[in-house]
Amino acid sequence: MFKTYTNKLRTLSYYMGDIDRPRPILGILMDFILVAVALFSILYLWMVYRTRSPLLSILLSIIVTALFNFALFLRKRTLYKSNRKRIRRHLAREDMADRLSLLSKPEFEWQLKRALSGIKGLEHLEQGEGYLKASYNGMPIAIGYHHAPPKGYETYEKVWSFYNSLRSRGYKSLLYISSGFFEEACKNLEEKDLDIPFTLFDIQSLLDLMEEAGMLPEEEMLDDLVEQKIAENIKKKKYAKNKVPPSYKLKRYMISSLFFLGGSFLFRSYFPFYFVLSILFFVLGLLSQVLSSDNKKYSSKIPQ
Repeated sequence: MFKTYTNKLRTLSYYMGDIDRPRPILGILMDFILVAVALFSILYLWMVYRTRSPLLSILLSIIVTALFNFALFLRKRTLYKSNRKRIRRHLAREDMADRLSLLSKPEFEWQLKRALSGIKGLEHLEQGEGYLKASYNGMPIAIGYHHAPPKGYETYEKVWSFYNSLRSRGYKSLLYISSGFFEEACKNLEEKDLDIPFTLFDIQSLLDLMEEAGMLPEEEMLDDLVEQKIAENIKKKKYAKNKVPPSYKLKRYMISSLFFLGGSFLFRSYFPFYFVLSILFFVLGLLSQVLSSDNKKYSSKIPQ
């Protein structure tokens, strides 16, 4: 059971961060505590000043702080769902691109036909001599393709040769698809005033077609991909750094600590309350610094 909860916390941490930079659960909890304590303290100070009633001030501060934290929790949950969807989509597209690069030419052609079948208005798709031909909204179209290696590029010469070889065969438009990318010169072809409209689809556009055709990995496969990413982080023995620099977080906690320490001397009757808060923020600052120091120490040893 403990292992199950641990896995759930790791998954939560992964979805609350970026693709390769999970957000530590401790950091999330510390931020919640910081906001809650700061809001409660400010409200309590203002309420005591206005009402002169410590008990009423505590009750109202607790209620307002609880409502605010609940709203913050709902916002975090929405962010979690959005991040989860974005990360799983990224992993799915990354996996599809990797799989495409490993296919043989006949297998790639088959997957390309599946992806093209999702285009509305594209009919009668069949194999030509080194290219595909079909009708798009009743008009003949020729589709060239290039099975590129991972992060490979298609040259201007091949793209231009494809256009010249088919421009006079009665096609109303031409499409060229690559499982990689195009040289910069190729992109200028789309902007030229050519006799026949010419469109280029790189790997990102091809992945869009595959998504529309329902070729995404199954949910179980995506769960496995997420677990693999989490396992990579565990092997590195650290979570990635937060976007907020550790020095900034330390400064934020120390300022809060000094603020409440000053309040403890300014409002002598509430000295224990403010002094405890000052110690709490001081400890949180030290803890955040220690954790960031451990990450720095390890990050220097991570193999590139």
